[in-house]
Amino acid sequence: MRKIRLAVIGAGAMGTRHAELICRHEACSLVGLVDADPERRMVAERLGVPFRASVDALLDQERPDGAIVATPNTQHVPVAESCLRRSVPVLVEKPVADTPAQAWHLVEAARSRRTPVLVGHHRRHNPLICQARRLVREGALGQLVGVSALWALCKPDEYFVEAWRRQRPGGGPLLINLIHELDSLRFLCGEVSQVHAYASAAVRGLEVEDSLCISLRFDSGALGTVLASDTTPAAWSYEANTGENPVYFHAAENCYHFLGTEGSLAFPRLELWRYPPGTPRGWQHGLEKRAVEVTPADPLRLQLDHFCRVVRGEDEPLVDALDGARTLALAAAVRESADTGQPADPAAHLADPSTASNRL
Repeated sequence: MRKIRLAVIGAGAMGTRHAELICRHEACSLVGLVDADPERRMVAERLGVPFRASVDALLDQERPDGAIVATPNTQHVPVAESCLRRSVPVLVEKPVADTPAQAWHLVEAARSRRTPVLVGHHRRHNPLICQARRLVREGALGQLVGVSALWALCKPDEYFVEAWRRQRPGGGPLLINLIHELDSLRFLCGEVSQVHAYASAAVRGLEVEDSLCISLRFDSGALGTVLASDTTPAAWSYEANTGENPVYFHAAENCYHFLGTEGSLAFPRLELWRYPPGTPRGWQHGLEKRAVEVTPADPLRLQLDHFCRVVRGEDEPLVDALDGARTLALAAAVRESADTGQPADPAAHLADPSTASNRL
């Protein structure tokens, strides 16, 4: 089978990881890199591929089968649209856009061009997340009652040297980090009908938040909470607990807890707590704990496998542009609620995209 020819647009940290994965993959090949920063040329030289400063130049000269968009968030939609105009399928890094209104443009572009868009919420490909979804969705916990997510760590001071990380709309843990948490909770527990959130910048005093507390009400009636901070020495975050990213300190702890009428699940250790069969229920009776086994795998590699199948027309995108826009709308509702102090409806941020452009 002919290798899929892929281009990577944006040669920063994430784009470089994508490019390196492509070069090691048996089903695809890297045909070029694009970046506006000429210093990124060294990445292309190291990987032995053409380097271009212009997206259009690379697309027209190399004619890739697909492209991965790993630019700054503000460029996700215009760059992806350049690809779609040439009927080139795209994998767009998360978040799909800066605002739901911009995301909606991409939804419409994908529909009109009949060309697939895959959004890079790569955690959905992680076997741990997939197994947790099966347990929650297939009834191992009974009816879902609630979920509690904790994301807490300490970002180093040098992280904030780049100005965009200190400023809205793209900076702060909501869009940089919690967009993952929000997408995972949608994937695991279903759609969210209402949020109520509080944000604080009390520690660093920046324009963007350093801590958030989010209450969620799911369509199913289940409730959820997310407590997040990037300014505390703590060992409870998806990155630290799953070991997915080797850059993070690894701690064998749990960061999510799912509660159901028949059992509860601690993630990512996948510890399932239930009453033994045939025993009475109640707080005075003992629970048994069973660890659910999962074979680990690199979710970015699995996402690339999936994207190759999408490009070939063998799979529909696991996270298409509309799905990515729904996660962004949920983040927009969190921002609205934190700013106003009132509950917010995520669906309202997609209902009329022309009025939603300034909400995030």
